[in-house]
Amino acid sequence: MKNPFFRSLSLCLLVLLAVSAQAAGQTALVQLVEYIGADYINAVEDGEIISAEEYAEMTEFAGLLREGVAALPEAEGKAALVTQSDALAKAIDARAGNTDVKQLAQSIRGTLVGTYGIPVRPASAPDMAHARTLYQQQCAVCHGADGHGDGPAGAMLEPAPTDFHDLTRFEGRSLLGLYTTITDGVEGTGMAAFGDALSDEDRWALTFLVGSFAVDNALAARGSEALENLPGLARTLDLDTLLGSAPEDIRDQHGDAAYAASAYLRGTPDALFASNRFLDHSAAQLRGANRLYSDGNRDGARSAALSAYLDGFEMIEQQLAAVDGALMREAERAFMAVREAIERRRPAADVSAAVDTALAQLQRAADALEGDGLSPMATATASFVILFREGLEALLIVAALLAFTRKANAPRATHYIHLGWIAALAAGAVTWYVAATLISFSGTARELTEGIAGLLAAGILFYMGFWMHSHANSQKWLSYIREKVDNALGSGTLWALVLVSFVSVYREIFETILFYQALWSQVGAASQAWVFYGIGAAIAALAVVCVLFFRLGMRLPLGLFFRVTGIVLLVLSFVLLGRGVAALQEAGWLGVRYLDLPTIDWLGIYPTVQGLSAQLALILLGLVFWWRSRRHIAG
Repeated sequence: MKNPFFRSLSLCLLVLLAVSAQAAGQTALVQLVEYIGADYINAVEDGEIISAEEYAEMTEFAGLLREGVAALPEAEGKAALVTQSDALAKAIDARAGNTDVKQLAQSIRGTLVGTYGIPVRPASAPDMAHARTLYQQQCAVCHGADGHGDGPAGAMLEPAPTDFHDLTRFEGRSLLGLYTTITDGVEGTGMAAFGDALSDEDRWALTFLVGSFAVDNALAARGSEALENLPGLARTLDLDTLLGSAPEDIRDQHGDAAYAASAYLRGTPDALFASNRFLDHSAAQLRGANRLYSDGNRDGARSAALSAYLDGFEMIEQQLAAVDGALMREAERAFMAVREAIERRRPAADVSAAVDTALAQLQRAADALEGDGLSPMATATASFVILFREGLEALLIVAALLAFTRKANAPRATHYIHLGWIAALAAGAVTWYVAATLISFSGTARELTEGIAGLLAAGILFYMGFWMHSHANSQKWLSYIREKVDNALGSGTLWALVLVSFVSVYREIFETILFYQALWSQVGAASQAWVFYGIGAAIAALAVVCVLFFRLGMRLPLGLFFRVTGIVLLVLSFVLLGRGVAALQEAGWLGVRYLDLPTIDWLGIYPTVQGLSAQLALILLGLVFWWRSRRHIAG
């Protein structure tokens, strides 16, 4: 059956293409080139003409395209369009294969949109429910109730109406091309023009609806999952990309995950107009937690509340902090209150009240972050804080170990410490790649990884810190370490240095990458360079800290150096223990009982009974060890 979109265009279209250099002419060219790419298969097969009428149309369309391109205003990229349209006309004259013609048409569409932009776009998110009503009123009589091209009036039309479920045609049609067809119609077919009959909002709504008919549930589910788990994808698939690119363009340029996501967005376009998808996720999960708790499903509510924070709000905390630090802390406490109400099995009304408070804070956050993205200064600040905060702990640990081995003249041990942090960088990059492309790495899994690594690092640092501090007054040991420490360090000790160096760095890397992905998705084009300015400033600041640590440490007497380094490691073990417990609580692996106390993030102090109890136990254990070591020295 012939498609109504792919018949002869009238002389009116030729005149339009020849004289117009404005938006209407550009959109008509998009429509025309899509006709060629989709319908050439009906004209030529294996170099032979299978339909003389179709082939004549393809030749005519190629000529119209060349004239339309020539009439476009001068712009960088127009010369490439002229070359591409000439190549397409020659390919059709030579009866080239369908794949070659389709690729040429695809290239022309991409160059056209890239050079002249998207001339029209919807002003707001299409109303899909209204679109379904419009479709039944305006389109179903020809295209069928479900869009299969089998409507009662369509049986009398030649060519037959389009089957919107045809996957091949779906992949080759952009939303911009569909909108142009709905607006201008197609001369010589039953496809009428709706430019005067329907408002612009209605035509866009119909465009998204019919453009999504070929998307089945499985493809939509894959696309939704991709958007949920690949933070950078939301920025890749912005509104202009979805409008101007056919699904096959998106798959070729960005991969299968982006293809599935674009298919999902055609049927669920609200996400394209959302100011912040992370906040949207948080709001949806909070409402879900409230509903589940009211239904008696406490475990489900607990999981939803955790996801609301870990997979949503936490990803934009640093951006919000750069704009309004007080608001960020208030919103964070509101999320804690929701989780606490669920954990303590409070009445459903109390949970609903906590959810309402958190939703109000989310709206305030959305208002603070609205617009075209973070300002340049806020972007640089957030970028600096992410790297400096995440990198400082790891830097201090590695620097302390390196200073110790250099002070003790143990070059062999230094090599092992370098091996640990370099391996951590490599492992972090691999983890990010696997999580971003092969598996779903949820916020819960991220916090679980950070929590376990934090507890492991805290234990190792506590042992090393106490060991160094307890030996600071031993003249016999200090004399020994000056002479033989490099040879005395056995393989077990050396690999312990690798382990602590690796764990300390690895636990920060993956989360840092995810935070930068989230930041990148929230900044506009004008502020993107400021992300790198912030990274550069953070690297410079970390370098200064490192140099100061080394210079001061190397100038200290060996005994004092041992005491200072030991105290640094003990404090870091305290910090990492608190953060490790908090991460396991956020992952849902440990219970939570909140206290009315302030949060001191840089010290790893969080207002929970479990976290503070663990840190108090660490302090008491340290005091016991110190007392025993003093007694041993006195004896």
